[in-house]
Amino acid sequence: MRYLRGFSLPAYFWLFIAYLFAPLLVMAAMGLRDSAFIAFPITKWTTHWYADMVFDREMLSALVLSARVAVLSTLIALAVGLPTALLLTRTRGVMRAILVAIVVMPAFLPVVVSSIALRMFISRLGIEPGTAAIVFGHAAGSTPFVAVMALTRLDSMGHNLADAARDLGADEVIVFVRVVLPWLAPALFGAFMFCLLLSFEDFVRSFFLGGFEPTFPVLLFAKLRFGLNPGIAAISTMVLFTTMALGLYAERFTRRRRLRRDDQ
Repeated sequence: MRYLRGFSLPAYFWLFIAYLFAPLLVMAAMGLRDSAFIAFPITKWTTHWYADMVFDREMLSALVLSARVAVLSTLIALAVGLPTALLLTRTRGVMRAILVAIVVMPAFLPVVVSSIALRMFISRLGIEPGTAAIVFGHAAGSTPFVAVMALTRLDSMGHNLADAARDLGADEVIVFVRVVLPWLAPALFGAFMFCLLLSFEDFVRSFFLGGFEPTFPVLLFAKLRFGLNPGIAAISTMVLFTTMALGLYAERFTRRRRLRRDDQ
């Protein structure tokens, strides 16, 4: 029985890994199929689908738009989420619990419901559907994650660091710039990368708030309505590996900063 218990956990783990990554490997293989149809077995292999997608102007335009929206919305989320987290650290008791619930509530709402609400809200503000509306909607969806990640990091910082800086003559601005921000750097970088990827793949808000120029997920959805082909699998594979590389870099950067801070 002890041997079975020792064997079962690694086996379940690798089965879970296979369950997660097998569809992605199939998608990557379909992008190499020398045919206009998705089917097995693959008798001939080619890379021309990847080359076609690299020079596809419509696809590149959608990718650039998604990247621009992701960067702008993430910067807005950081600009709003960080002061929100600083405010939450100064509250205590029931008031803090209420404020935290209000801040994180948009993250738990169904995306379709929040997208419809945002569409009606921007119409009241006089904002036409398009890039500005998508940026606004993505920022609203990303801000709770920034606030929570920054608040978690702030709660782990002892008050003695800021108090020591004040005892040495530093004012509140110097304390924030020289003590608080360096401590928050790993959390802010992690929040930046997380919200960047979250915005890039956000289909529902982009669909409800977008105009005539589609983002990458919306364009993929439009193309899938006419059938799946190896070109879609190829561009999806390239985006997949790019986002994986960014995620791994963010994890490595955050871990190195955390270890460096712990050593100090």
